[in-house]
Amino acid sequence: MTTDSMKKTRRFATPLTMMVGMALLACGGAEQAEPGADGMAGGAPEAEAPMTVRITEPAEGATLEGPFRVAFEVEGLTLVPAGTDQPRSGHHHLLIDHDIPPSGQPIPSTEGYIHMGQAQPETMVEGLAPGEYRLIAVVADFAHVPLEPLVVDTIHVTVR
Repeated sequence: MTTDSMKKTRRFATPLTMMVGMALLACGGAEQAEPGADGMAGGAPEAEAPMTVRITEPAEGATLEGPFRVAFEVEGLTLVPAGTDQPRSGHHHLLIDHDIPPSGQPIPSTEGYIHMGQAQPETMVEGLAPGEYRLIAVVADFAHVPLEPLVVDTIHVTVR
C-alpha cells in the first residue's frame, strides 16, 4: 500500500470508526430506566416474596424428653388469628404423624392436629409415647385451609 492510499484509508476509517462507536453507544449505552415505586425498572410489578415457614425448635433428628416446645418462623406472610381474612396471612398448625389434608380441605380438629388459632409462634407438645414422630408445620388461612401453594416444613424427632 502506498503512503497516499494509507492516508485515504485513515481518513475514511476514522469517520467510519466514530460512526460505529456512536451507534454502539446509542444501542447499548443508554441509561437504565429508573426503578418505580415498586422497585422495578419501568414500574413493572415486583414479584411477591415466597411464603415460608420453618420449625426452628426442636432441630431435625432431635431426641427429646416430653413435654417439649415447638417454635416456628415465617417469612413473606403475616401471622393472624384464625378467622382473620387478609391477603398473605394465616396461622400455624402442627401435624403429628398425620398428612396434610387434600387441597381445599380444612385441617381437622382431632388428635394429632394442633391448631394455633391465636397466631402463636410456638406450642408445647405433651403426652407423646416414646417413639419416632414426624412433625409438619402448616400455615393455613382464616378457615384452617392450608395456603396454596403449601407453606410447610417437616422435621423428625424421637421422644424417649
